[in-house]
Amino acid sequence: MSNGLLPLEFLNTGREAVIKEVAGGMTLRHRLTELGMVRGKTIRIIRNDNFGPIIISLGNDSGSGRLAIGRGMAHKIMVEAVGE
Repeated sequence: MSNGLLPLEFLNTGREAVIKEVAGGMTLRHRLTELGMVRGKTIRIIRNDNFGPIIISLGNDSGSGRLAIGRGMAHKIMVEAVGE
């Protein structure tokens, strides 16, 4: 992928990333916006076992929400990993 972007599903547990774009239709973009997953938002991978849904945390506060994202949806969410 160019510019350091990769699909969300490729991040390992514990990694943080910034949402850069959604490569899906208007319905998917609208749904993700309703869930708080907007461009520029930093997320953290809570669980990615390479099967089943990916669990993510929206933000880094103790009150931040967690979401389970299916692999098909996660493949369309392009992110840039934070740190190394």
